[in-house]
This record gives sequence, structure tokens and C-alpha cells, in this order.
Amino acid sequence: MSAIDKNKPREVAVIVKRRRPGLFCITFHLEVPNKKYEETLFRYSTEFKIENQMCELDISFIFTNTIPYNIYKGDVDFCWASDGDKGGEDDESKPIKVSIVMNEEEEGLMLEKYDRNHWGSYEYIACPAKKCFTDITSWETSNPNEWNPLTCHLLLEFETAVKRKNNALKQITELYVQQIHCDVQFNFEDDQHISGHSLILVSRSPVFAAMFQHEMKEKKTGQISIPDIHPDIFKQLLHYIYSVQLSVPLTEITAQQLFEAADKYDINDLKDECIDFLLDCVRVDNVINLMAWAHIHSVDELTEETLKLIKFTSLHGKEISQLKDWGNLKKNYPEVCLEATRRIIDQMSPSFKSNTTVNSNRQ
Repeated sequence: MSAIDKNKPREVAVIVKRRRPGLFCITFHLEVPNKKYEETLFRYSTEFKIENQMCELDISFIFTNTIPYNIYKGDVDFCWASDGDKGGEDDESKPIKVSIVMNEEEEGLMLEKYDRNHWGSYEYIACPAKKCFTDITSWETSNPNEWNPLTCHLLLEFETAVKRKNNALKQITELYVQQIHCDVQFNFEDDQHISGHSLILVSRSPVFAAMFQHEMKEKKTGQISIPDIHPDIFKQLLHYIYSVQLSVPLTEITAQQLFEAADKYDINDLKDECIDFLLDCVRVDNVINLMAWAHIHSVDELTEETLKLIKFTSLHGKEISQLKDWGNLKKNYPEVCLEATRRIIDQMSPSFKSNTTVNSNRQ
């Protein structure tokens, strides 16, 4: 680490310590001039590693010789990864809190997170209460050419509990992925089968709990027939039960199929994930089909989103009757079609609605 002023760089000691699990303290033993500059900028910059992750710290200090205070302020920029490194996509591996403490002050300054990899502050990092500069330095000297020591602690706090939970989930998921110590087998019509663990299934699904906690056939035999769900969809359902995530990306079709499977086995968090995905899939070319599907499965949020798009489409001159599958919607789900028509009419101009009502009365 070096300090850069108008004279020459100064080498500074950097010490990295792990105070406790999840908390690292990086101590920088800096030096600041004892000269009475009118206004001078000093910049410290360093690179260091925390658990094999490259980090950067940049601190700029401005000293002003102002009465009654020698005001001492600075900017701080902390980067979890270098500019050429995105730092990975796993935000859980990054600090959840970054703070800085100067010369053993009781209260440190919490840095603000600017983006995925950067924290910073433009506050008075050394004198938060605007103390005199000599109040926070370790000693004074009458020699104007000497530098005073100044200690800076950068505290990085990590969410170790999240890592532990993730590790536990990975270990549990491996039991399913590797098909180890299973006591339940699911059988499909095409002679495929997949196994699982009754205790885990019971903890995640009230439906499975009813199967295995009562004297039902499934509990006695350990065999469960799955005649109405595609094997790939059911395997994704099981993977989600174990890991709370899917092993393959959702599509519009698989999101609907997984929702139906999750609804059957009462896996609410998976249902929510499927609906969130489908809400982003609503388009003019699929809005009618999604509206009908949402109506069948009583997904009010998705139904409302499709109605909004139909209303928007009508406002821009698109004839709703020309949309794909509108005829099937009228035939099979007249109540949904009626609600869509009502939304469209509500958005029409008063004169148009008046003419529509007059023509209707004449008929």
C-alpha cells in the first residue's frame, strides 16, 4: 500500500486478521503529515486478498487548516473484485456489511453499497464529530517535517449462516441426486422410476405427509404410482423439494406443468416461482391461452396481468377478436371472455361506449 503526495510515495503496513467466523479486519497503519497545509490531498490505495478473493481499497484524505478545527475529511471506495473481474454471480460470497474505523474511534462509518462489487462513502471518515485532528492522532510533534501515525480498520462482515445453510442444502440434495439411502420409489407409466426419502418429503409437502404418516398403502409398500405427471416434471418437483431450486431453467410450458404438480402436492414456494416466471411471459401472441390457464387454476394475479395486456392491446387499435384463440376462449370460458370484453369497453371513449349502448338497445 502506498500514499501519494506531491513529494513521494510512502509505504504503509497492511494486516489482515479474522476476528471471528464471518468477520475480517484489515488494518492499515497510515501516516499523515504534521505540516499545516492550507489544503492538501493524500491518496492511499492497496490490493489484498480475503479467502482468495482480490479486493481493492482506495482512500483519499483532504486536510484543511481551518480554525477552530483542522478539518480532516476523505472519500472511501472499497471494491470486492478488480475492475476486470465481475467477482462471480454468487452475491452470498460477498460482504453483507463494510465499515471503516479510524484510530480506535468508538463508532465506525458504515459504507454504502453502490453496486454489486463497490462500497463507498463521502462522509467525514476520520472526524465524524468534527473533532480537532490532534484529538484523533496518536501523538503530536512540533517538527513540521514529521508524519503522524493514523490507524484505519476496514471491517468486512460475511453471512456465514447463509453459507452453512447452502452447504447443508447441497448435502441433502446430493442424497436425491445420487439416489442414496432412499426408502420411497415413484413409478411412472413408461416403466421409469425415481426414488426419494420419506422424511424429507413429509417435511415439505402436506400431501406426502398424509401419505406417510397414516396407514396408507404408500407407507406400507414404499411404492407410489404417478400416472398424471410427466417424469421430467416430477423429477424437477423432487429436486425443488430437496434444494429449493430447479436444476434446469423454466420455460412457459414447464412453468405451467410444474405449477400444476406443485399445486397437487401443495408446494407453495414452487407455485410462487412458477407464477413469477409466467407473469414475465405474458405477450400478445400467448395472452389468451395464459388467461384461460390462469382461470382454470385460479391464479388471480396472472389473470389480472393478462386482462391488463388485452386492455392495452385494445387501446392501441388491435381488434381483440382477431387475437389467437379468442374464439376458443368465448366457447370454453365465456365468463373470462365477458370480463375481458368489459375491460375493453371501460377503456373506450364515452362517445364510443354511448353508441355501443344505443346499438345494443336497438337490437
